[in-house]
Amino acid sequence: MELSVILISHNQSWNIPRLIESVFRETASVQEKEIVLVDSASEDGTAELAATYPIRVLRLPLGQRLTAAAGRYVGCKHTSGKLVLFLDGDMEMIPGWLPVAMAYMARHPAVAAVTGQVFDVMPTLESDSVPAVPASSSGSAVSIPFCGGAGLYRRAVLEKVGNFNPYLYSDEEPDLCLRMRVAGYSIVRLEQPLVKHYSDMRESFSTVVGRCRRNLHLGQGQNLRYMWGTKYFWHYAYERGHALVPGLALLAGIFSLAWWLGGGQARYFQLWLALVGTVLVVDAIRKRSLYLPWVSLFKRLVAIGGSIRGFLMQPLPPAGYPSMEETVPSVLNSEGQSKQTSREFR
Repeated sequence: MELSVILISHNQSWNIPRLIESVFRETASVQEKEIVLVDSASEDGTAELAATYPIRVLRLPLGQRLTAAAGRYVGCKHTSGKLVLFLDGDMEMIPGWLPVAMAYMARHPAVAAVTGQVFDVMPTLESDSVPAVPASSSGSAVSIPFCGGAGLYRRAVLEKVGNFNPYLYSDEEPDLCLRMRVAGYSIVRLEQPLVKHYSDMRESFSTVVGRCRRNLHLGQGQNLRYMWGTKYFWHYAYERGHALVPGLALLAGIFSLAWWLGGGQARYFQLWLALVGTVLVVDAIRKRSLYLPWVSLFKRLVAIGGSIRGFLMQPLPPAGYPSMEETVPSVLNSEGQSKQTSREFR
């Protein structure tokens, strides 16, 4: 099998037709391929809608930990392509990237994964209102530390360094790509559009709260716990330990306040307040906004709490992740065509 495409979803019926049809369009020239969608117990009919297309649909039940990493982990177990393309349920492929990426992987055996440019789009926009994205660019490639939710991976390397950790609530790509890089492989981004990503604004209080409710702030702490005492720990702490420095700054503030309340001098706490105020002012000038610095501060506080919680979680062996997925029956007409569309896909 030349190519496996693994789609992961959770309550994303609003975008699934757009995603699947873009995948069929972009893989039309690939002779040997398979497309699998792994759904995390959606309640909006996502899995059933996906089953109206000629693809395989697997559903993870509520009785197990549901994460994006789990969807990728299970999808890998149920596919066999030499190259594996991972896409999230809120994405749409942009024409032209896939053949370039596959050709690049064929020419560079030391490259373990390839990604491309991701364009964030508000999900409330109608399809015909989405800004046009250039279909081609310079085609140059740059080395990066890790892919995001969309990326083409070499299965042989996945099997060599270990699959995605299904227990991670977030940051599963930095974990996997770090293991690949330590093993001697490289991660590359092609300077060519890959996907439109239909997502809410990253810099808003509601987005931070929503990510917190979905436990997406736990991944960095989980990874630090998993990697504790291994050769990966300091690499990861340096690259992804975003909460470490703000956490130390917060501890300094707490200790200086405690020192003052305990009868010590107030100047240390005053100095700390002055430093925090200076950082907020500089950030406001840089971003030209009085709102965004407070969002950033809130995000960092949430990251600190999430990292602590994640680090305290008991690490579970990825190989022990339960196999509870079920196949969603395909819903096709007598000619094997999707009820959702009369378009013919090859």
